[in-house]
Amino acid sequence: MKKIFLAMVLALCFCSSVSAAEEGVYGVIYKNATEPGVGFSTANPVKTGEASCTSVFGIVAVGNCSVNKAAQKAEINNISYYDIHTLNILGFKRLTVHAYGE
Repeated sequence: MKKIFLAMVLALCFCSSVSAAEEGVYGVIYKNATEPGVGFSTANPVKTGEASCTSVFGIVAVGNCSVNKAAQKAEINNISYYDIHTLNILGFKRLTVHAYGE
């Protein structure tokens, strides 16, 4: 039983470190942070849309957390900028993209 638990912990650390290469700040055990995205235009950000996806230990992932999906939900035609909020608790990760524009 101890060997199985140790193998699961090592797999969790490996999966978290692989996905951490593309993140600005990461936490293997816990993360609750918002990171900046990219600005596209100088449009007045009067609308906000969000899109989310979920991952379990980096093995199973579901959802659509693209900037385009967030813009579609809020009916944004001209995206000003976006940011990304990540919540990770022991390998259960939720990524939410917030798109701003008009």
